[in-house]
Amino acid sequence: MKLNISIILFSLILVSCSDKNLVKENIYEMTSVEKLITIPDPTDIQKSKFNENVESEETTTVKEGINFTGFKTKNKLFFKEIIDPLISVKLDTLKKLHPVDAVNELALFVFDIYQQYFGKDFYRWAGDIFDLDDPQPKGSGYKKSFGLDCSGFASTPYELAVHYNLITPEQTPFSSGGFKIFCEANNFTDKDGLSGTSNNFRLDTRDLVLLGREILSVPQGSSINSEQLKMLQAGDLVGRSGHIGILVQINKELFYLESGGWVVPRYGDGNPYKAAEAIEIFARSGDLTIRRCLPSKLK
Repeated sequence: MKLNISIILFSLILVSCSDKNLVKENIYEMTSVEKLITIPDPTDIQKSKFNENVESEETTTVKEGINFTGFKTKNKLFFKEIIDPLISVKLDTLKKLHPVDAVNELALFVFDIYQQYFGKDFYRWAGDIFDLDDPQPKGSGYKKSFGLDCSGFASTPYELAVHYNLITPEQTPFSSGGFKIFCEANNFTDKDGLSGTSNNFRLDTRDLVLLGREILSVPQGSSINSEQLKMLQAGDLVGRSGHIGILVQINKELFYLESGGWVVPRYGDGNPYKAAEAIEIFARSGDLTIRRCLPSKLK
């Protein structure tokens, strides 16, 4: 019996060590990522105003004759005071990039700046960059002023690209402006707000998994091979109804980013995780779709 227990304990240690090695091999330290848009260290005043502990005020909004009371995000304030000045400095350079590369730079920048101000896990239920979502009465971090949920983060690079005229709304249904155009053209109803009301065309996971075009489908419990990996590019969204993330390119290699979820927080310690390996982990819990709205970029 003692021998069996020893064998079991030894096996658990091996598995634990294997998991740690797997994480180290597949992550890219965010602090080592070279980005076009640089982020200066926050000042004391900035950190006191924008941090993970700042809570929003309870507010009531009326939609379709219904009163909704909850806590609304203030990400748009963070955008105006912190994000916009940093992007504006690099706007001329961003406009010269291929749309895929521009979205890639914006995705890396947004992930990095939210981590620097709000911690490695900046998830906030119903958090989107322009505060389109309703005040929330419940949900993970629902009282926080700042933070993005999974679809809020995955769509932010597209929201910003449209905002700065790097791409048009017609080019990307992964933005609220593009989603509005899609809804009007296809008789599709925006009903992701509280109690099924309109949500100002703020994108939810159930919308994103239907929009754009599918590049790959990944059945539960499966993985992708090297040839399938070559089909993917930065800006592709990976997920299913309930959770979604985005692919980015770092040093010519694809990685996966997300807010919340099963991969980046748990296996990557908040860092970009190699795309193929991330997709395999993500697919353990259900089928995935990988979708694209931008033109495919020749490699």
